[in-house]
Amino acid sequence: MSRVVVVGGGPAGLTVASLIRDRDVLVYEEHPRFGEPRHCTSIVGLYTASFFAKLLTPRVVKRGYKRFLFHTRLGSYLVEFSREVAFYLERPLLEEKLADKASRLGHSLQTGVRAKPLDTYSVRAGDGIVRFDRLVVADGSTSEFFRFFNGRRREYLYGLQALVEHEEGEDAIHVEYGVGGALFSWFVPIGDGLGLAGYLTERHVGDPGSAVKKVLGVAGVKYRRLLGFFGGVVVKPGQLSRPHIRGRVFFTGDALGLVKPFTYGGLYYVARLARVLVESLENPATYEREVKRLARLNSLERGFSGIGVPEIAPPILKVVSSSGLFNPIDYDEHFRLLLKSAASPLLVYLTLFKSVA
Repeated sequence: MSRVVVVGGGPAGLTVASLIRDRDVLVYEEHPRFGEPRHCTSIVGLYTASFFAKLLTPRVVKRGYKRFLFHTRLGSYLVEFSREVAFYLERPLLEEKLADKASRLGHSLQTGVRAKPLDTYSVRAGDGIVRFDRLVVADGSTSEFFRFFNGRRREYLYGLQALVEHEEGEDAIHVEYGVGGALFSWFVPIGDGLGLAGYLTERHVGDPGSAVKKVLGVAGVKYRRLLGFFGGVVVKPGQLSRPHIRGRVFFTGDALGLVKPFTYGGLYYVARLARVLVESLENPATYEREVKRLARLNSLERGFSGIGVPEIAPPILKVVSSSGLFNPIDYDEHFRLLLKSAASPLLVYLTLFKSVA
């Protein structure tokens, strides 16, 4: 039986492991528990939520959202959809269920073991050398394997957020663009009087507590206390790894580097690519084609995000929503939203003109 080594026990690595059958799979996770360290907000679209709900259990999807309040320098916009379009994934339940599924398939999952790259045939895991037939690299944004096989380092953004106890009644996701020096910031109510408030920047913030309080102030959220901070680095969009190395080493998740340029999330690509990767372990060209297809669409979205679209996205979204053109899949596939906005340029222009005026 051929051996597949998976480096990284986050959603990307565990999803692939949970889909592999008829192979000997070894998963190495450097942290003592799956799901650590916590750094993701875990807000996803309908496609991603449905994928994990069907693969595991509907319980991993804790709640959905259909109201969004955008705060920009052009004004504030409330966008309300007729149905839920964004969803909060329960972490670490997601990783726990993925690990259980992989274990039930007979795979070996080892925590507290750091794997390091050696070549396209073996890795160093702990004090030993482990050979493999295929290697799946899912060791996150700061991937050591990316640097080893691609010969370069990536540039990063810095995200930090706090678990917040707030007054009940808040049901909208708040998104802030161009406020307080952050690329964007957010507040997400997750239930039971708790929420997540955070921000993404190009450099570290000296006083994260004050920064989070400023986010809550702009959102108008009445909070009682900050219960704890967590965060991490995010790959800058546009720094893609090769999908595979000689058909033996495959990249996925943040190690691959496909990141949404508007929301900076990567779980959508995990959901899109996991089955394709597993089916391509003997035919890597299939995986490479799909990665390149998604990368082309991602590049289109990055082009729009680079010309100030995040600032004007809320009025565009409001127009598309009110015209009945919005589909829940647009939350994940932003290029669809961009094409729809182009279908009604006059409406978009009038909305922007009114905002500026």
